[in-house]
Amino acid sequence: MEKAITVKSLALSNIRKKPYRTTALTILVALASGVLFGTLLLTASIKGGLSGIKNRIGADLMIVPEGYEAQAESVLLSGEPNYFYMDRSIEETVRGIQGVGEVSSQFYLTSLSESCCDFPIQIIGFDPETDFIVKSWASKKVKGSDDDELILAGSSITTEKDSVRFFEHTHKVSARLAKSGTGMDNAIYTDISNLEQIFEDAKAKGFGFISDGNAKSKTSVIFVKLAQGVKPDSAAARIKGAVSGIQVIQSDKFVSSLMDSISSFLIFLHAVSVIVVLITVLTLSIVFNLSINERLREFSILRVLGADFKKLRSIVFAEAGLIGSLAAVLGIFLSTLILLPFNVLISEKLNMPFVLSGAGPLALFALVTFAVLVGACLVASVSGAVKVSKHEVYQGIK
Repeated sequence: MEKAITVKSLALSNIRKKPYRTTALTILVALASGVLFGTLLLTASIKGGLSGIKNRIGADLMIVPEGYEAQAESVLLSGEPNYFYMDRSIEETVRGIQGVGEVSSQFYLTSLSESCCDFPIQIIGFDPETDFIVKSWASKKVKGSDDDELILAGSSITTEKDSVRFFEHTHKVSARLAKSGTGMDNAIYTDISNLEQIFEDAKAKGFGFISDGNAKSKTSVIFVKLAQGVKPDSAAARIKGAVSGIQVIQSDKFVSSLMDSISSFLIFLHAVSVIVVLITVLTLSIVFNLSINERLREFSILRVLGADFKKLRSIVFAEAGLIGSLAAVLGIFLSTLILLPFNVLISEKLNMPFVLSGAGPLALFALVTFAVLVGACLVASVSGAVKVSKHEVYQGIK
């Protein structure tokens, strides 16, 4: 029994007859698909990282030693190990300033490469009693005590049997912190008393610090949450007037400045995507037109056999749609294959806040990419379909 000749079967037959052309077009569309999908995913992940750093900071103001603003930002953004100190008494001074609500400090200690990691990481000491930042990001409720050490591991820290090892001493991890897409995912947080022990272990191993850099008399960063209705500018001015040798960083301005610097990169990504899609449409349009010129006799014969102009146009659109569908899926698959397994490496190379989007956004980006690329292929085939409609039948079979 002979199979009925349909628009789809004719389109598939024509695609199979031109394997080299079909392969070239598929690669072109797949490239555009991969670039567009990758742009959507990277943009959403970077914006998610920005949101994460704003939420994770959890303070209106950050106070660091004067001249160490860049180092503090590198710790927050990329988790680059660093240490800098100021007198711990500043914390009490800031606590007494008008408009200040809550105050909590952190002490930065940089580790050697130990068994938990292949690279140095940041160990951060904090006071569980005054903390309003770290514990809220723990995966389970955290209760510190004088007897038990408190160790909170960032989401990117690799642990063995829920333990980490520093300077030949093993420490039990109390909880893991939720992913934020910031440098804080690469840090270990511990209470001050335990940090002092780690500090002593480090000194016993000959690890060097700047003069008097110890957790008893020094601190690295002071986080300030303002009372309701207090303006950050006014509070920052009062703090700088009361304490010398410090730099006050406003969290909102820090995030806004970061967003401004990242915006140019995001604009570049979107521009590349638009250019690639436009080049794809233009190239496909040229190729489809050349293909139609080669197949005018074929379309004329189909017209003589009873196919109307609508069916001939449908064949052209079906070919474009099939190539676009296959290539779009292929591009999305390959882009996913690159971005998902290597998202940590990509975030490190970008040196930007980065939180990989979840399954829902990924599915949405895939659908948008698929629709755009299939639509681009159909648009590119319009001129060819119009040419088929205007072609004189008998002229094509002379």
